[in-house]
Amino acid sequence: MTHPNFAPFPPAAQAPAPRPFFKKKRFVIPAGVLLLGIMLGSCSGGGAGTAGGGSVPAASAEAAQPAAAQASAAAVPAPAAPAAPAAPAAPTVGTPFTVEMRNGNVARITIVSAVRTDTVSTTAFATPPKNGTYLLLDVLWETEKGATSSNPLYFSAKDANGRKADLSMFADNQLGSGEVLPGDKSRGFIALDIAPGAATVMISDPLLQEAARIQIP
Repeated sequence: MTHPNFAPFPPAAQAPAPRPFFKKKRFVIPAGVLLLGIMLGSCSGGGAGTAGGGSVPAASAEAAQPAAAQASAAAVPAPAAPAAPAAPAAPTVGTPFTVEMRNGNVARITIVSAVRTDTVSTTAFATPPKNGTYLLLDVLWETEKGATSSNPLYFSAKDANGRKADLSMFADNQLGSGEVLPGDKSRGFIALDIAPGAATVMISDPLLQEAARIQIP
């Protein structure tokens, strides 16, 4: 009895395994192009950030704003200070000036002239000056407001060294003592025994407090 000769069948050929998707050409080429584009974009972005013409960082812009504001404030000129009121002119010989005589009463006085002389009287009471010369003032007294009274005792003087003059009460045509009504005038001389040179004449109020002064050259 014979046995059939069964030859073994060759193993069936295995189907080739599919290639991974990232190795296939239809995926590799587009991926390479995309990657290249990303790299080029990164390079161009980095160059723009470091170039001299790039945008100013936010911190630098914020720091520049206060500096610009300060420059604008400095450019605006400061308002000019108001001018101080001019001081009243000092009394001078030949020019009337007012003197407050208390209680709202105001005198208007004019030193018409101021001369140096060796004698102020032709009477027996005439005496030579003790301090070198007489300063003879021709005084015009008026009332500008209220009621005032003229008086030779309201006048005194000091020389350039601060020494007080002596009032002579025996001068001819001396300024009278008494009330001067509004509209009226009183005129007379005041004789002051004083050293030669510049002098300062003071006018006092009824309480003998200085109310005005005038410089005599």
